[in-house]
This record gives sequence, C-alpha cells and structure tokens, in this order.
Amino acid sequence: MEVRSAHHGERDQVLDLLAGWHNDREFFARYNHNDSRFRDALCLVACDRGQLVSTVQIFNRAINLNGQSVPMGGIGSVFTLEEYRHKRVASALMRLAVDTMVREGFEVSLLFADRLTFYNQFGWREIERKLSILAGAPSLNAPNRFVIDSFEIARDLAEVAAIHRGYSGRFNVTAVRDDAAWRANLKFAGNQPRYPGEGSEEYFVVCRDGGPVAAYARVTLLYGLSMVMEFGYAADAVDAMLATFKCLGEEAAGVPVTSARTGDHRRAALLHSASTSAAPSPLVTHTAHDPALEKALDGAGCPVVHHTDNFYMWRVLAPDKLARRFAMASEAASARAFDIFADSRSLYWTADRF
Repeated sequence: MEVRSAHHGERDQVLDLLAGWHNDREFFARYNHNDSRFRDALCLVACDRGQLVSTVQIFNRAINLNGQSVPMGGIGSVFTLEEYRHKRVASALMRLAVDTMVREGFEVSLLFADRLTFYNQFGWREIERKLSILAGAPSLNAPNRFVIDSFEIARDLAEVAAIHRGYSGRFNVTAVRDDAAWRANLKFAGNQPRYPGEGSEEYFVVCRDGGPVAAYARVTLLYGLSMVMEFGYAADAVDAMLATFKCLGEEAAGVPVTSARTGDHRRAALLHSASTSAAPSPLVTHTAHDPALEKALDGAGCPVVHHTDNFYMWRVLAPDKLARRFAMASEAASARAFDIFADSRSLYWTADRF
C-alpha cells in the first residue's frame, strides 16, 4: 500500500473515487476546479497496486485569530472504498495529513465529522458550538422601508465583501477572504447549481436601504433545514438584518412574502422541501457570536433557540508559532487557541465549510 500526495494526472481518478460517496462527483469537482488554493500536494491518496482506494484533502484556508490571519488546514473529502475500511488505510492517510500540514506551514486544523473517536486519536478535539433556530422569523416586527434584492456579483460583490470585512472580521475563527477566495467561494458554497451556469445552489440576497446594501444573507437547504450559511450587516444596520430574516423566514415557512422584493428570486425555492414545494422549513443560522443581534431579534418577536452540536473539531499543529503570535509559552498558546475555538463569540460560517 502506497500513501502519498496525488499526482497531477490523477485528478480525475480522485474524483472518480469520491463519486462513490453519495454518487456526487460534481460536488467534489466544483471544489477542485474552482478553489484557487487547491494543490495536488494537498490531495492525499492511498494506492494499492495502481488503484486509488482512499483519499483525504487538505483545504488551504486562513482564519482570524486575535486580529491576525492564521493559516488553517481544513480536512475534508475523506473517503475509502468499502473493502479497504477497518484496515488502517484511512489512519495512514490521516497521519500523512498531519505531517503534510505541519510541513506546509499550517498552524491549526479544522474538520467536521461524526466519527469523533477516530479523529481524536490523531489529535483533533471536538468543540461544542451553537446553532440558532429562528422559528419566529416570519412574524418579525421589522421596519418596512427595506427592499430585498437578489445578489448580482458584478454589481454587489464589492459592497458585500466590505460588509463581510467589517462584520465577520470582528469575530475570531472567521475565514479570511480576498477577492479570489470570495469568487471561488461563490462557486462551491451551496450544494449544486440550480440553473446551468449560475454557480452554487444558494439563495443569496442583499437588503437595500434606499440604494446601498445594508445587509446580506446566503441560504441553502441543508439536511432539510433552511440554513442561513452566512450573513452580515453594516454598522448600525441591525434593522436591515431583521428585515432580511423576516423575508427569508416567510419564504422558508411557505407563507406569503410580505417583504418588498426586487430582482430574480427563483432560488427562493431552495428553502422548500423537495417533496412538497411549500413544506415549511425552520430558519437556522449562527447568532450566538452576536448578542446585540440576538437582543434585537428577541425584541422584535423572534427569540433565538440554540441547538448545540460537537461535530466541530480542531487541532493545533504549530504551538510554537501560536506562542509567538500570542506572546506566551507553547502549552499556554495551545490552551488559548482552544479557548478561542470554544468561545461562543467565535464564528465559523457554514458557507466556508469544505
């Protein structure tokens, strides 16, 4: 059994292997083709007599830690052929993944998984995080002066990216995006394209106060739930965020949309069940990081209910580098990093998942 980085000429074979996972080759191809930071050196494979039998990918990302951009290796696209499972093949790949990330200069690592004990043995630790259920979103008492518009990349990206820097940039653990990362993320953050040539399957709206964008939200149907994968609002524009949630809540609940809208909203259909076009779906998102927003939601008739999970796993790869960043000893720096990961004021958007 050979365990190594994939060769450039093996990209299609890797995708063919991953197609065995939910029969969805295109999902993985979209990442490999559109992620400007994808490199063959970060795509690891196990090969048995010329056949690729297992793979794992390291996603090259950066996150905000105490105002600094820190290299993060995301672990995803983990798959092993059934006949090679429980034979330590995936374990060999995970050990190689750790060695590779250390060599490549990543300082921390993140993965999402339900096989907690498997990843525990390689140094990842699960962290409890909170998701927010906005059951009262359709009846939010929000100002009616706002207009919900469909996002257009050429027209709106600069304003949205500025809001992202100002809003998400305030919180630890958020992914840092330059223009190239934004454009790539727009192509693979949802599930699948709803219409040919339209990028990933997400409903992306902006909220206008007169003309400028005051807030935005990105939504997809995830495990049957209307997941607001990411949002942001300008300073002092929390009312615009409430108006946006109200519109999305009405759409997700399958009730008439009373919010003023303009643009193309065909993708709002994503918020409905595949089996019944008007089946209600609760609005789920992240709000625990933003107590001011939660207070505003509660005051407007939409108290937030939190749901916790621990399928969110972190690992420190380079404690010495973190020690220099935090100006403390290595052991203390690792503990400090985990304190940040576990802090409810930290935030990693679902839109940045891999």
